[in-house]
Amino acid sequence: MTYGSKKVAELVEKSGWSYPVSVSRLEREYALTNISIDKKGESMMLGELLAQGDIDRFEDEDDLYEKLEPLFEQERQQRSVGLIGKIKQLVLGTYTR
Repeated sequence: MTYGSKKVAELVEKSGWSYPVSVSRLEREYALTNISIDKKGESMMLGELLAQGDIDRFEDEDDLYEKLEPLFEQERQQRSVGLIGKIKQLVLGTYTR
């Protein structure tokens, strides 16, 4: 299963685009595409992810990884809940898994 920046790079490749690729082009074509953010299968829409960063374009695949990986990592950390957090979610009724 492909996830994170690698999944976005695959979308660019699958589209047959060459770098540089603008963020607006990715948003126009793939804004509602769910992108897995981790091995567990957690996902978010590409448009949501791109809106979190101040990015205009990707010069090449390395640039894409360099700019997107911090956004994916931030999202992973926000979704990571420890044992105490899971207990709180269960008690408060907000546990969604």
